Amino acid sequence: MVAIPKNAATVILFREKSQKGFEVFLLKRHEKSSFMGGNFVYPGGRVDPDDAHPDIFPHCRGLTPSEARRILGETIPEPESFAHWIAGVRELYEEAGVLLACDREGNPFIEKDPIKKDLFLKYRNLLQQGEINLLELAQKERLLFALDQLHYYAHWITPEARSERFDTRFFLAPHPEGQEAIHDQRETTEGVWLTPHEALGKNLKGDVLLSPPTLKTLEDLSRCDDIDEIIDSLPKKRIQPVLPILTKVSGEAFILFPGDPEYETFRRGDLPDPVNHGRPSRPDDNTTRVVFRDGRWLPFCRTE
Repeated sequence: MVAIPKNAATVILFREKSQKGFEVFLLKRHEKSSFMGGNFVYPGGRVDPDDAHPDIFPHCRGLTPSEARRILGETIPEPESFAHWIAGVRELYEEAGVLLACDREGNPFIEKDPIKKDLFLKYRNLLQQGEINLLELAQKERLLFALDQLHYYAHWITPEARSERFDTRFFLAPHPEGQEAIHDQRETTEGVWLTPHEALGKNLKGDVLLSPPTLKTLEDLSRCDDIDEIIDSLPKKRIQPVLPILTKVSGEAFILFPGDPEYETFRRGDLPDPVNHGRPSRPDDNTTRVVFRDGRWLPFCRTE
């Protein structure tokens, strides 16, 4: 029986480099995590029921529920659509310590006061433990969540062969000035800032093990040095869900992405003989599949 994927949101946090290009923030998931343990991913997680509570709508700026539904393709109801943005804000704060918010006068949230900084660290821990929610945080601190800082970028669905599956919306968000991104030391054990090219290169060397969706989105981002150019192009982009295929042949697991020449063959359940993965990808390539070898996902290009 195929598991039903849970709604999730993940945030590609980026910052401009001093000279050229940009970096993204990656978190290493705990080795004991049931999903992608030991892999580097973006901050993110499942959409919770509280994220769709209508009382949180007045504590947000830059997006309405109807706009959220339109942006996501009008396939799910307005509260559920809007909840993906709320989940993105919450997960980014819980996992990376970055809060996309402003005060009632529109001033961006900045942690300057040491006492206030300790207070918001406490809020972060309480959120992780489920003892408060974002609505309560907004009410206590008179905050507005800056949903206009989250830009819808991609849509990935976990392969059907997985027992734990997620229907995940990816967002791009700029790193706010005056805040520090840092891993939570619970679900994640390390946080790094890397350019997309650096991350792809380190994955090939085995220094930074990338999850398959992280690898593919980094590969897409690596083709452009100007993050503003990417964000400006998003309103014209028709974002389609990506459903990879996970399979195993002769004891070797591999994942095919849509666009791989054999994607439809494997989707029908047919097995080519022999299986040919093509050539190993380089950072500038268009990876069509990843193969699990030596404890990590290695990218390959399969052409006709």
